[in-house]
Formats: sequence, C-alpha cells, structure tokens
Amino acid sequence: MRIPIEWLNEYVKIPKNISVLTDGLTMAGHMLDKIDNTKYGTVIDLELRGNRADCYSILGIAREVSAIFKTPLTHPKTDTLHKTIKKISGLFLKADSNYVKRVMMVKINNVKITKSPDWLKNRLSAYGIEPLNNIVDLTNYVMLETGEPMHAFDADRIGGDVFIRIAKKGEKIITFQNKTIVLTDDDLVWSNNKNILSVAGAIGSKEFSITDNTQNIILEAASYEQANIRRTIYRHNLLTDAGIRHEKKLDPTLVEEGIRRYLYLIKNEGWGEMGGELFDFYPSPITSKRITLYYDYINRLSGFEIDKKISVDVLRRLNMKIVGNTKDSIQVIPPSYRTDIESKEDLVEEILRIVGYDKIPNNVLSLEIPPDKMPEYIEQERSVKNILISLGFEEVISIPFTAPKYQPLNSSLSQRTNPVIVANRPSPEIEEMRMNMLPSLVEPMQKTINEHGEISKLFEVGKIYSQKSEKYTEYRAAGILYWEKDGMSYRKFKGKLEAFFTILNIADVKYEESECQILTESFKILLENNIVGIGGNYKGAYFAEIYLDNLLGKSRITKVNLWPKHPPQIEDMTIKIPRGVMAGEVMQKIKSSSTLVSEVELKDTYNISYTFRISYQHPEKTLTNKEVEKARNSISIKLKNDLNLTLDA
Repeated sequence: MRIPIEWLNEYVKIPKNISVLTDGLTMAGHMLDKIDNTKYGTVIDLELRGNRADCYSILGIAREVSAIFKTPLTHPKTDTLHKTIKKISGLFLKADSNYVKRVMMVKINNVKITKSPDWLKNRLSAYGIEPLNNIVDLTNYVMLETGEPMHAFDADRIGGDVFIRIAKKGEKIITFQNKTIVLTDDDLVWSNNKNILSVAGAIGSKEFSITDNTQNIILEAASYEQANIRRTIYRHNLLTDAGIRHEKKLDPTLVEEGIRRYLYLIKNEGWGEMGGELFDFYPSPITSKRITLYYDYINRLSGFEIDKKISVDVLRRLNMKIVGNTKDSIQVIPPSYRTDIESKEDLVEEILRIVGYDKIPNNVLSLEIPPDKMPEYIEQERSVKNILISLGFEEVISIPFTAPKYQPLNSSLSQRTNPVIVANRPSPEIEEMRMNMLPSLVEPMQKTINEHGEISKLFEVGKIYSQKSEKYTEYRAAGILYWEKDGMSYRKFKGKLEAFFTILNIADVKYEESECQILTESFKILLENNIVGIGGNYKGAYFAEIYLDNLLGKSRITKVNLWPKHPPQIEDMTIKIPRGVMAGEVMQKIKSSSTLVSEVELKDTYNISYTFRISYQHPEKTLTNKEVEKARNSISIKLKNDLNLTLDA
C-alpha cells in the first residue's frame, strides 16, 4: 500500500524524520517495503497483512500512526444533510442478500465532467493511479482515503431498474479497457433489465462508464461476501484496487462513510447536484462485539507483566471502547472497522504490538528440549528422494494442479474416482487437482529435452488427490519419468525400479502386465498381492508412479553385528553321537547352553565321534579360564540332560 506522506499528514501529525515514522509502523506490524521520492512528494510503500482490511486506506494508516505516536487524528469531512431511505424515486434495486452485506446508492444530477484539479490528480498519481476525469477520479480518491471502493454509472444509459445478482453462465461484459470477460454462474454482477453494468467489486462495463457526455450519474458503494469476490477476481484476473479491498473482510459501515465523503467533496467542488436521498440496503446490520479481557491473562500470554493502565491506554488509543473496568478485567468493544479482532488473544496482540514486541523478555527454557522425532512418512520421503537422486534422477517440484491440456492424463491414468475441483484457482484455466503424477512431469520433461536433448530423468514426490461424494482424499506418491534420445527398453527401466526397491530394502516386488488407455507396455507393481504402483510407456518415455502410503513399514531391517573388541578363546570338543541324533541339533544345544558361546563349527568326524570347534567370547572383556570352564560345564550339563550325550575325556 503506497502512502503519500503529504496526504497522510493531513489527518495526523507525523514525525519529521521519515525513518522514525517507518520504524514505528514496522514495529507495529506494517513493514516498510521502500520509500519513493516522486515529483508529487515522498511516498512510503508498506507491506500490509491480509487480515488488516482497515489499513488499506490513508485514513487507516493515519489511525495507526495516531495510536503509535500518541498524536490526535483529524477525520475527513463528510455529508451529514441527507437521510437514508429504502427506495430511490424512479429507480428500483433488487439485491441478492446472500452475497450483498450492504449497498448504498444515490443519484447525482447535472454533473460537470472536466479534468481533475491538481490536488486530486497529484495524490492519485503519487499513489500510482492515472487520472481520467473528475467524477471517476473522485471515486478512486475516496477509495484510497477511506478504504471503501465505489463505482459511478451513467444514469441515463441504465434507463431502468438495477439488480445485483449471480451471472448466467456465458454472459459477457466488455470492460472500459476493451477486455471481454465471459462470466460464470459464480460471478456476482450489477445489471439492468438487459445488460451487465459491472462485475461486482471488480470492474465496470465500458457501455455504462462515465464519458464527456455524461449528465447524470448513479453512485454506488457496497460490501459483499468476500469469498465470492475473491473467486471472481482470480478467476478472471481482475486484480484491481477495488478487488484487492473487496476480497478482504471490509466493514459494512464503511459503505456509508465512503459515499458521504464523496457527496461532501462533489458538492464542495460544485461538480453535481444531489438528486434525492441516500438509498440504503442493509438487510443484516452488524452488531458490536464485546470481549472480556482479564489482566492476568494479558500478562500470562505476553510472558511479562504489563501495567493495567498501559493496557487500557493502548486499547483506547486504538479507538476501542472500554465499557466495563474492574480490578481483574475489562470489557472491550472493538471499532467496527477492526474486522480482524474476534477474541481476547487478538486484544493481547494489539496491546503487545503497540507496547513493543521488543519488551518481551528473553527467558531461557527451564526444561530440556525434547528429542526431534521425525514422523515415519517424512523419513520415507527423504529416503525415496535420496535413492532416486543416487540413481541419476533430478527432482521436480510443482504445484499439484492440472492444466486443461493435461486433463485427459488426469482422468484416464488414475485409479481413483473423481477429480477435486479447485475453488480458489491460481489462474482461470486451472480447474482440477492432479489425480496422478504424470501431468506434473510431462512439461518439465519436454523442457529438459529442449535444453539438453539427450536424456531426461525426472521424479517428483508429492500428493495426488481424488474425490468421492463430498469428501476428498490425499495420497502420497512418487512419480518417475525417464526418456533417452536413442530409445530405451522396458527392461532397462524395470532395472531402475528394481534398484530403487532393493536400496529401499523392500523385497519380493512383482511386476504384472495391465491395461491402460494412455500407456503402452503398461504394468502394475505388486507387493504381497497389493498394488503399490503402476507404470508404462508414454510417448517414448517410461513412467512409473509408486504409492508411498502402501510402502510404509515394508522395508526390512538389516541387522549388523559389530566386530568384537576382545579376542575369543577357542577349543575343540569331541562328542560321541549315536545314530538318530543330528549333528545340527547338537550344535544348537551347545550354542544355547551359554551366552559366552559365540560360534560352533563342526571340524571333523570319525565313525560316531564328532569334533566341534567352540569359540567363547564376551563383548566387553577378555574371558578368564574359570569363566570358560563354567561355560564348558554348562555345555556338558545341557547335552546330558537334553540328548543324553557325554563329552570324550
């Protein structure tokens, strides 16, 4: 948000040193992006948080400066003469209350269309908006000043009733920029009996815009259901200054503030005559939130003690009403424009950011930091990535959406049911979440081929999605795509997959032929008769998708015995073993007779005499003769009791 300093200074006295101002705003949560020195004056550019809709205006930042630096705030003058009514003479408006929180309209007659005066043009130019004419420029000026977007229509071109409704699929509007927008049945629009007047909260139609011949206008200001506006502006790439504000949670009372400010200015400049009273459609007026805040909770959440008087003072500087004050708590009513404040935690945050986060003491943890235990699935994904990289593949990281040209791949290859439809699309053409990994790898593969031309070995580890009824499910998968210029056989690709599973310590993986619409030489990968992956040839490149959730816990644990630190004591033992008794059974009895017996080996046989070489060893020390003798006696007792065998003298 660009803030011309000269404009800001009209409402609040600011520090002479701009750095003091920007440092204070930054510490309060409005980080400075840059300072521009333009021919219209100094402009500061702030990075605002998305939940602070009230700060997307000069007046909003002025309120913040007033609270931070304890300076009084001057409010802009507004119209106070005209009453609000439910109907405008000669004009009927019907609004869909599911999407419209509030709308106000007024007719202004005998408007004078001219170039804007310097004070208006300079402030718009400093912000970055190109001046057009006085009527349109004034709508932009009031939007920047108060934060309330508004729109002016040529009243004589409307010629009848006005509706705020959901568009019909396929309806079109041509904007003043000569851009044609094809609307969907999720877009909110203004219309008359025949045509679309504007896309609500975003942009107006060229046909009903203000021209040099306009004599009478309809001025509107509104507050909409923000999610609907957000979907529309991103669907049609209509990220205007009005749209940026309407996608936030705007205060419905701001509608009246904005329109009355416009009426004051147009009357003050002599640019038009009020044609009647203010029409106000406000079906569900907002009610004040009352939040109880305990002083001990402020201290507990902050981590240090804040004086009660300081807490109350900060809240009052932020224009919050204190309607109850006891020794233990206060009751607070936030101003309606603070739509981000919902709870007592929000109030504590407000106190802290004005008092200063730097006041929070640095306390050393009194408890030992617990060990960092990595979830098994993350360890698995790391292993999978490292193995594929060791096999020569390069990792791809992409967004999990499917472009329209790859939608056939999305549906025909997937074993799932229906795709998940994207509601808040990153671009208008995106509709579906990916149901398999192939759509995310095809384009990077083509780019790699174009750049290198010899070989492309890519993989991605991520999630795939599907929907059944109203529920959607996420699955973790690894997608692999392998292409070579000189061609590649199924056996070579299968060898890569076998190496992958071998390094992952997963045995008994099987490959069976399968049928697939878009893959030739298609196959499925089986483990314990369960499908753990699919694959095949896609236009000369081999593809495999491995379902990682199905592999969790399937890796074998390899046990490694460390080389002993201390030498063994070795002796040979001869035993007469009658027929019917197996030598292997005797060796097992010897091994289990004592923990000191580390190894038993059959060295020689003669008739029924069997000579065994026995190693005695302890992992932590060298054995004494007494300890070996004790182990030998254990062997003798074990053989006598279990097999009725005796040692040769």
